[in-house]
Amino acid sequence: MHDNLLYAVISTIEEVRKFKCENINQELFQEFESLDLNLESKRLFQHRWFSENIEVGPTIYSSENILKSEKENLHLKNGIIEIGYCPNGDEIFFRDKDSAILYWSHDEAEDWQNDENSLFVVYRRVEYFLLNICNRNFIPWDSYSGQEYYELYDGK
Repeated sequence: MHDNLLYAVISTIEEVRKFKCENINQELFQEFESLDLNLESKRLFQHRWFSENIEVGPTIYSSENILKSEKENLHLKNGIIEIGYCPNGDEIFFRDKDSAILYWSHDEAEDWQNDENSLFVVYRRVEYFLLNICNRNFIPWDSYSGQEYYELYDGK
């Protein structure tokens, strides 16, 4: 991740979109520290993520709700962490190894466990995702529009 770019984008999101992105409390901070995430990913969710769920077409979770979802679903064992959901129930994930944003298609999956054929990269980097939120650009509403969006914009 590009720390200076993230800081600038998050600051602009707060100013333009009025979505608060704050440091989380010490208890939540420690919970993120205990997760098997890259240090950059931990810092993103601890210091530069939304303090409340936001609606941008899909719902994007606050840092606290990201932790709640992880406790319930344990997706991190597969290298991903749930960060939101689409109106049709498709889930949105952050992939730790490369900071990509993926959508999960509930229509394509027979069973959630290790079904990578139902996960689709929509944004190659979390910075692109956040920049689109900042600029009020279209954010795909489900995995199908996400796949088409990726093909059209090459994951940006």
